[in-house]
Amino acid sequence: MPQLIKMQKPSFSIRRISFFLLVPILFFACERIVETLGPNVFDYYPIEVGKYKVYQIDSIVYNEYNCTVQTATYQIKEVTENETTDGEGDPTFIVKRYFRRTSADAWTLYNIWTEKIEDNQIQRVEDNQRIIKMVSPIQENRRWDGIVYIRRDTLVPIRGGSIDMFKDWDDFVCENIGNTFVDTLSNTVYTDVAKIVQVDKTNNIERRFSTEVYAKNIGLVYKEMRILDTQCRTPGTCTGNSDIAACIGTPWYLKAEKGFILKQSLIEHNY
Repeated sequence: MPQLIKMQKPSFSIRRISFFLLVPILFFACERIVETLGPNVFDYYPIEVGKYKVYQIDSIVYNEYNCTVQTATYQIKEVTENETTDGEGDPTFIVKRYFRRTSADAWTLYNIWTEKIEDNQIQRVEDNQRIIKMVSPIQENRRWDGIVYIRRDTLVPIRGGSIDMFKDWDDFVCENIGNTFVDTLSNTVYTDVAKIVQVDKTNNIERRFSTEVYAKNIGLVYKEMRILDTQCRTPGTCTGNSDIAACIGTPWYLKAEKGFILKQSLIEHNY
């Protein structure tokens, strides 16, 4: 009769073999991701003590309380004054902001903001609201939650009341890296910029738009915001019954009843 041969048990189990085969795959996959992201570099958002920027601000404010539209032009100077340590123990830069109506006026201290680099983020505190302005490495179409520290239902004070400014804000997205940007207000051409779209949402009664343009080795050179609400009441009176259907397609600068439009252009700096 044929003799049965007892097979020896393999020294490695199939599960153990699968594990060793998987380890190199995971290792190389992680290595590729790290290589793609690269180091944290903030060429589009340099921070240095002693540097300053002067901006011209053009604004239109829609006052729902008395149904007026007010326009204003003024200048803001931002100076990175010094470096300190915040409550979390991180190095933080103090940004003093000065105000004047025209170039003939003296600067007056307006408010103080702060900004810092935390891990791969630029965080800036503006009027007690912490915003993640930029993340590194900067990449086309990269997204992040720029207002993770802000409640979406935060009411921001404006002339004539307050507005739900951050309603419907989603992820920030980076676009147009390396492109040219022409600022028609200051008549300046920037040959290497990155645009951050913070929000671009609209419906029949609300408009939320905010975008910032950063030039390489300079920082913020242009900003535009359109934070507007309407009930489509009688134009110019803010009274009467709401007629949303009648004002669909009407430009926002005409139908807005509450909120503001802001344009900010860099006109002087020492970067």
